[in-house]
Amino acid sequence: AVASRYLALALQLCLPTPPALLLTHGFSGSGKTTLTQGLLETIGAIRIRADVERKRLAGLAAHEHTASPLRAGLYSQAMTEATYARLLELAAPVLDSGRHAILDATYLRRAQRDAARQWAAARRVPCLILDFDAAADAELLQERVRERAARGADASEADEAVLAAQMRSAEPLGADEESAVVR
Repeated sequence: AVASRYLALALQLCLPTPPALLLTHGFSGSGKTTLTQGLLETIGAIRIRADVERKRLAGLAAHEHTASPLRAGLYSQAMTEATYARLLELAAPVLDSGRHAILDATYLRRAQRDAARQWAAARRVPCLILDFDAAADAELLQERVRERAARGADASEADEAVLAAQMRSAEPLGADEESAVVR
């Protein structure tokens, strides 16, 4: 009986976990990219960054800075919608290969989260929302955004104006999303 339990446990531990779609949720500077690095290394996930894919869609290199104004150019509504659609498109082969996909984007809009969750449900893939809640410390977020911009070595072009706009327009997680949230 004891040997059977150990064998069952060994089999359970050897079986691969089903792949999951992981959405980051948080303001610029909240640590989404930094903190998912350790996660992707630990669980063998593939991270797909909105900042990089947005630039690829525009035919730009990841670290190329465009100085696009807020809600225009690279950051227009149409480009944002195309970027979020592209994230899901790129997640498909990752999940199909049995790997977890981390979609590294702000996901501050409810419609963006709902679209990703519905997409995952249609594929019968679990979807989790990794919530990077640093809204209470606006000064820290501003400092991080300034420091990242000063280094100039990141695909993100978010500055203090972008952060302020995010904080004004963010749609909070809904009660119906809470069961999928990991803080």
